[in-house]
Amino acid sequence: MSSRHFPAPIWFVAALIPMVASQILRLQQSDPAIWIFWDYAGRLGTLAMLAAIPSIRTVAFRWEKLQIALWEAALWIGGLVLADHYLGGWIRRAINAALPATVLGTYPRLSGWLYFVDVVFGIALVAYSEEIVFRRCAGHIFKIYFGDGYGLVIVTSLLFGAYHWWTGFGNILEAVMMGVLLMLFLQRSAALWPVVLGHYLVDIADFA
Repeated sequence: MSSRHFPAPIWFVAALIPMVASQILRLQQSDPAIWIFWDYAGRLGTLAMLAAIPSIRTVAFRWEKLQIALWEAALWIGGLVLADHYLGGWIRRAINAALPATVLGTYPRLSGWLYFVDVVFGIALVAYSEEIVFRRCAGHIFKIYFGDGYGLVIVTSLLFGAYHWWTGFGNILEAVMMGVLLMLFLQRSAALWPVVLGHYLVDIADFA
């Protein structure tokens, strides 16, 4: 079946549904194991939906060759981790402290084998799924309307921030800031895998 039967905005919204539904379900959970079950289920559901149709799969999962030197990619990744840990962390803490009513839920505290699984698998799944959806797929769609410039960077980053709606306004702004940096990194490197790695290390620094 051709992707022309599934206009890009429609399949993109459909792919977001499992991830957003899992956010809503997680808000009702206090058990860490159940919380991460729904988190993983939503992300895997979105990836499965993107993979189900060959023409959409080629957009979401295509392989691209790195267009910059490895040392430059490493500098980008280091800069992402530092920017999020210091500037992003300050934004998140300061604004969420000033506007606590905007924080609708929190990430669970994990321990033991559950912590190990989440660090090894879960955080990697978070980075991979979010980069596929908000950089690769959203970039593909909004490039039609905004071209390859800063308009595309801003729109995809605002969408990425909106996806963090339940974590507080400070975290939303942090996500927007990181969305800008991650999209600029993707445009510079032309390959998604170093962006996924950067996202993973940012989240490791935040959560692990």
